[in-house]
Order: sequence, then C-alpha cells, then structure tokens
Amino acid sequence: MTMVETKKPAATKKAEKAPAKPKAEKPKAEKPKADAKAAKPKVAKAEAKDVKAKPVKPKTKLELLRERKPKGTKPKDKTKPKPVKEKKPKQKEPLGKKPLKAGCYRIWKGKKEIIRRKNYIVKPIGGANNGNARRVLQNKRPAYYAAQLNKKYISKRKPKTNFKRLRPSITPGTVCIIVAGVHKGKKVVFLKRLVSGLCLVTGPFKINACPLRRVNQIYLIATATKLDISKVEIPKHINDRYFRRGKTVRSKKEEGDIFGQKTEKYVASEQRKKDQEALDAQLITAIKEREDKKMFFGYLGSYFGLRNRMYPHIMKF
Repeated sequence: MTMVETKKPAATKKAEKAPAKPKAEKPKAEKPKADAKAAKPKVAKAEAKDVKAKPVKPKTKLELLRERKPKGTKPKDKTKPKPVKEKKPKQKEPLGKKPLKAGCYRIWKGKKEIIRRKNYIVKPIGGANNGNARRVLQNKRPAYYAAQLNKKYISKRKPKTNFKRLRPSITPGTVCIIVAGVHKGKKVVFLKRLVSGLCLVTGPFKINACPLRRVNQIYLIATATKLDISKVEIPKHINDRYFRRGKTVRSKKEEGDIFGQKTEKYVASEQRKKDQEALDAQLITAIKEREDKKMFFGYLGSYFGLRNRMYPHIMKF
C-alpha cells in the first residue's frame, strides 16, 4: 500500500529546523536553615543579659544654651576656603608734601616734622573801607576779664590723724633724753602718748626745771632706766587742747610806732602751776621708793653730753 504524504505548513517547518533555546533558570533563594534562626535570638538574649544599659544624664541648662543656635544664622560651610585679603603696602607721603588744613603750619626739628595750629585765621571781607581781610581767633577768649588777678584760695591743711606707732622702747615711766629744743640734753620721764601722736613728758620740774611738755618721739632717746609710775594719776584734762596758746588780738587803730612794740612773754597760768606741782609730788614719791634714789636724783638732774671717742651709735643708753 502506498502512503500519501501530506504537506505541512511553512511555520511548522521553521519551528522544527530551529533548535529550542534553553531558558535561563532563575537562582532560587536559599531558605535560611531552621538552626540559624533559632541560634540568633539566643545570642542576642545572652548579650542583653551581660551588657547593662548605662543611665543617660540629663543635660544642664548651660549645656542646652551652648547647643542652641541663634535665630537667623546659617551654618557655616567649613569646606569653603576663606578668602585671603591681600595687604597693600602703605605708601608714606614724603615729608613736607602732606596737605595741611586751614590754620595749620609746619615746624621742623631736625628730620622730624611737627604740625601745629595757628591762633587765628585770616578771612577776606568785602567793602573798600573794611581792610579787605580780618583775623578770626580759632580759640575764643572768655567774655569775662577780671580787673585784678584772681586770688588763689589755699585750703587749710587738716592735722594728720594717721601718725607713726610709738617705738617699743618708749613705755610709761621710761627715762628719755631730749635731743632738740630749749630743754635739749635734759633727762625727762615719759608719762603717756596724746591723741595727736606727741609724747607727754616732764622733768620733774623741781629736779631739772623741765615742765610738762609735748615732744615728738623723733627727738627722744629712750634709755634703759625706768621709773614705776603705776601709782601716778595723770589728770584727764591734760590733753592737746591743754597746751594751746591763745592768740593776742590787736586793735586795728594802734597809737605809736609798730616796730617799737614788744611781744608779750609767755607766763604759765595758775592752773598749769597747780597741775605741775601735783605731778611732781607724785613722781618724787615714786623715786623715793627706789633703793638707788640718791643716784637717780643726780641722774635726772645731770645733762647728757658726748666726749671724745664716744660714738652714740655704739653706746647703750
């Protein structure tokens, strides 16, 4: 028997001739193993147990203020380089060519140039009979001129309240030597220090004719000999005011020659004489209580003096 061949279409023939291209298989994502999943959370839990969370300290007000940025400010770009300004060399003007202001002039002292201001400026003025120019002062003078020179009122100096402290060698009852004044060379007894800082001393007057006086400590040499005056009472009214002298007021219309008039000599008041006698009596009783009273009376009555080869800076008083 004969087989009848049937004709196939062209599309099917092409499909048979061309071999089929294998499709690219997509890589399948491997599924994580069950063991790995179970292991991870266990490690995390173990780490969480070991590491404890540190407490975070709250920021102080000062730190918060420092962090706060002011409004309207833009953050600076640190990446951009700062523009460098080129310094121009200063050109010094040559001396003598500097333009001057009106009313100024130059003075030369060697190489140095000094610019000064004039007292006046010359200004032009219109008009034929006005002199064409006028001097105008730059610094106006005061409108008031005194007929006489103004008196300079000097303020009166107040007495110094801050005075030097007393030397430790000068204590109540210390016998001192007066170095300057009318009674220089005499030995006196130091009684107390007054408010003015001066030292109150006395001879006594019956022994060496030195009355109650105020002496600065710089004019006293303190000796090693001392008298016990703990029982001697010094009146309270004997102070700086006690030694002031009253000024004699002269009348404006005096008769006779001015140069012929003599100044009145100082005479001690009755009150001062009484105070001197009372203090002398107390001091003499204190001297009589000493064992060396005869020598002490002679020591106070004698004058102090230096002889040859006697140097005060080496001597011990």
